[in-house]
Amino acid sequence: MSLSSSSFKDKVYTITGLSGIGLAVARQLHAQGARLSLADISDSALQHARAQLPSATDENVLTRVVDVGSRSSVEEWIDDTVRHFGRLDGAANMAGMIGSKHGTGSLLEQDDAEWDMLLRVNLSGVMYCMRAQIRSIQGTSKTGSIVNAASIQGLRGFALHAAYSATKHGVVGL
Repeated sequence: MSLSSSSFKDKVYTITGLSGIGLAVARQLHAQGARLSLADISDSALQHARAQLPSATDENVLTRVVDVGSRSSVEEWIDDTVRHFGRLDGAANMAGMIGSKHGTGSLLEQDDAEWDMLLRVNLSGVMYCMRAQIRSIQGTSKTGSIVNAASIQGLRGFALHAAYSATKHGVVGL
């Protein structure tokens, strides 16, 4: 089955993480006529993303600064999305972080605060997003699709990447 641009026209999608893959997903869906609700921890990333969408208007692109590691922040964003567009059809959860010790320190050197932050953003954040998105999709569209980004490190551990790899293994498990 091939997906035509009409498969996405006027559908509503939420996207987290507007640098890299998240921005590419936003560009592609926008080009195919989808309506988007974009979330990032960085307002400048949101402004940059919106500037990359040539026909973005307040009616077809909603942007919000969201900490995906905060359940209440995620739920408020998804509620705002449904209020704005009337429904939710799908999502791309791309937000994530690698941490300052990525590739440089062993598990013995892993800082507890950074470990907790990576779990909160990379794993709990995806779960908070999925939970709110599934509720909204079931309540407004009945069917939909959610895509979560992990990493090759979600399938195979790498030396000196314990925290990041553990969170990405968790995303695969979701």
